[in-house]
Amino acid sequence: MVKPQPPDRDSRKTLSDRLAKSNLYRVLSYSDFRLLWIGAFLSFTGSWVQNVAQGYFVYQLTGDESKLGFVSFCSSVPVFIFGFVAGTLADAFNKRTVLIVTQAIFAIGALYLAIATQYRFVQYWQIVTVAFLLGLVSCVEMPTRQSVVSRVVPADDLAAAVPVNAMTFNVARIFGPALGGLLLAHFGVATCYLLNGISFIALIWAAMAIKADLTSRPRSPQPIRDLITEGYLYTMHDRRLRTLFILETVTAGFGLAYMPLLPAFVHQILGIAGQEDAKRSLGSAFTAVGVGAFIGLLLVTQYSESHRKANIIRGSMWVIGIGLILLSVARVPIFAFPVLSCLGAAAVAQLNTTNALFQLMSPERLRGRVLAMHIWALNGFSPFGVLFFGWLANRTRTNHNFTWQGVVHTLPSHGVALSMQLGGICVLVGALAATLSKRGLSGLA
Repeated sequence: MVKPQPPDRDSRKTLSDRLAKSNLYRVLSYSDFRLLWIGAFLSFTGSWVQNVAQGYFVYQLTGDESKLGFVSFCSSVPVFIFGFVAGTLADAFNKRTVLIVTQAIFAIGALYLAIATQYRFVQYWQIVTVAFLLGLVSCVEMPTRQSVVSRVVPADDLAAAVPVNAMTFNVARIFGPALGGLLLAHFGVATCYLLNGISFIALIWAAMAIKADLTSRPRSPQPIRDLITEGYLYTMHDRRLRTLFILETVTAGFGLAYMPLLPAFVHQILGIAGQEDAKRSLGSAFTAVGVGAFIGLLLVTQYSESHRKANIIRGSMWVIGIGLILLSVARVPIFAFPVLSCLGAAAVAQLNTTNALFQLMSPERLRGRVLAMHIWALNGFSPFGVLFFGWLANRTRTNHNFTWQGVVHTLPSHGVALSMQLGGICVLVGALAATLSKRGLSGLA
């Protein structure tokens, strides 16, 4: 009998060398970046636990898709109002201080809802109010946290660091919803709020432990109007950034509205009515999106130095548009969850490639303000899509007819399915425009 041979040392060395040369390994070798990554990952995991529980709780509390979408609208609409100017604060103040203060406010909001839910005095308006107030804080927190990346890694590694940093949110999207589904089923909504409140300590710890200089850069005095509008003007005057901004707005406004509607999707399209089954299925649906997002991030990280970024953006939009239409006709989890994974992968591929390009194509002194434009496109316009598609799903759930010029027409789809189909068609129109656009996406290195 021939004994199995141990692995060849040369082959093991080759694998080790490949790992050492990979973008992921190289970026994580910076200790400050590791601290930021771990802190953000733990914080985002808690946020996803709360998202699953809160979506389920609001839908059970109101039974209304439009109110489900309104919570998401309130958390994001502050970014639309103030998002493009909030980058000025990210550039003007000590980033360490901003991170610590904002995370503390997030924690207070989650802990308040935990107490209100536990002692049964929580009402829908309280959830909406907290969502809006924390949305105001997010206007400053998001560009600040993302611009810290350029302070903790060298400029040469920034293209690889951006998608690796985005893994915090999307790896958390794998574990957070699964954990949230379990905690929701066994311990209830209040426990999920509580865990999220505690999780913000991780990013506070990371901000305090980072050794890099996070103070604001000295700059010559400028009029307030210039400080506020400079990031907007810089983005709009650069043809490539302007095109990326428009395409990202299309995806955010029409292609991501399905996420807040997942509790209704589980009930209406998958037909899962039992409370315990619905909780587990909702957690699994979010996890499926997270798994796809993680795969998408691995691909983006692998090709972070590729010159095919324009093709990544175009291809992602095609996948999102087609995926939403397929999701609208899914009737069983075994078909719906792989489609959700494809949607997660495509969204992350487009949005994180865009994020990296915004950072790479902006000067250091304007990075926070230009990044705020990326965040404005991603989070500022999406609440209107969520609000509209939530209203449409609620309006057509039981009423399948509409009157046009005195003639009654019957809708081919209704409820959440109609919202997803319409969103998919809008993204496909954007994908077609991106495919036909040669100049707008040229030279994206």
